[in-house]
Amino acid sequence: MSVYPPTPTIPMMHGGADRRKAKRPPNVGSRELNSQENEMLFQLVGSDAVSLTAAVVQLLKSDRGSWRVELPHGVVSLVKDYAQRAYFLRIFDILDERVAWDFKLYKAFQAQSFPQCRKLLAFEQMENGEDGVVIGLNFFSEYEAAEFKEHLDRRHAQERKSNTPGRPGMPLMMPSAG
Repeated sequence: MSVYPPTPTIPMMHGGADRRKAKRPPNVGSRELNSQENEMLFQLVGSDAVSLTAAVVQLLKSDRGSWRVELPHGVVSLVKDYAQRAYFLRIFDILDERVAWDFKLYKAFQAQSFPQCRKLLAFEQMENGEDGVVIGLNFFSEYEAAEFKEHLDRRHAQERKSNTPGRPGMPLMMPSAG
């Protein structure tokens, strides 16, 4: 009789056969687009990613305190990219069938909203040596801005929860006496 636990098998390591392939959420489009335009968006998102929420926006950039328009229009999507195992903000030009802007969400990413301008979300770029550059998403609809912010806040809370040490179900390592 061995005192060691059994060597984990693949199903044991992944929580059983049922958890190996979690069901992916459906693509979510913009309320401002018609069904054909949303279908074009989903095609651009790709088969190995999912649009968690989407909205019609302008992309703004601020350095030194004044905004300038980087992209006059597009459809921003919070994309969960399964191939890259990361979350992205991607702005799609559905008429030209291309990704117009791509931004990987960094650790502790948070977007700021403004009560005096409810159609604007802003955040720091913090990549490619452009620290201090502020990116703005100017939404066509206040409703979509609020909904998008809610998704980003949930993503941030989920990240914080998964990075909290000693969360339930995780054994803590105790120093050995001796």
